[in-house]
Amino acid sequence: MASIRARLVNLALPLLGVKRFFSQPDKLAERIARMRRQRPVRPQAKWHKRFDIREFSSRGYPVVTIEPRGGARPGAPHLLYLHGGGYVMDIAALHWDTVVDLCERLGASATVPLYPLAPEAKAAGTLDQMRALYLELAERYGADNLTVMGDSAGGGMTLALAQMLKSEGAPLPGSLVLYSPWLDATGKAEGQHEIEPRDRMLAVSGLEACGAMYRGELPAEDPRVSPLFGDLDGLPPMAIFSGTADIILLVDGRRLAHRLGEPGMPDHIYREYADMFHVWMLLPVPEAMQARAETVDFIREHRKAE
Repeated sequence: MASIRARLVNLALPLLGVKRFFSQPDKLAERIARMRRQRPVRPQAKWHKRFDIREFSSRGYPVVTIEPRGGARPGAPHLLYLHGGGYVMDIAALHWDTVVDLCERLGASATVPLYPLAPEAKAAGTLDQMRALYLELAERYGADNLTVMGDSAGGGMTLALAQMLKSEGAPLPGSLVLYSPWLDATGKAEGQHEIEPRDRMLAVSGLEACGAMYRGELPAEDPRVSPLFGDLDGLPPMAIFSGTADIILLVDGRRLAHRLGEPGMPDHIYREYADMFHVWMLLPVPEAMQARAETVDFIREHRKAE
């Protein structure tokens, strides 16, 4: 059973307006235009006291680096974090808090791109930009020292990026971490439409609309937008976290874990928390602290350089 705090958060989820955003696709364009008039949030001032936080814009989009004051712990990994938000929403304060917390636990540094969003940017171009950033980080830190991770749409982008790197023979990261990953943009997973009314955050119609904005001319089944259908063989070890109250995207995590359970597939862990909602790993609830502790253990276990 979920903790009392998690149950209270779950009750309050409709107040955030996320369900309304995803359940009214006809209003998406207007709402996205309104969001674009606001500057994306940056790490809170309190984090600047303990971390050196810098922002660069030479790539045409902001890239934020986070490093413990005095430098990262010797042997610590470097995190490349790809935020969620349906490929159309800017990064949120909860993303920054999660990344900083992981850096603190690991003694690690991190790179967080505020990647170009849909509908202005499309999947093929955005993934090319993330590939270029990744290769630069691999050159600087060593590919084995990198963990690529993300939540929701960022989790899907994480897996798609790894598949792209593997297909071209590029050096692969030491591990992948996927929080509530969105891995299938077709909207055709069995049972999703039937359970949609019981999901307190997401709606299939809104996900389909966001997916269409992001994929552009690519078919919905293309692994660049639906990496669940891509090649998994030879990918880095990965950790997948889902929640049973994340009704719509729970099926994506389960299907990925099922495929990874086949002979010859990459090492993986799949953690499914009872009664937990979409991207609960980012929220101030006990279950999130447990999931982050498991994340840290997983990353350390698969640090090839150690």
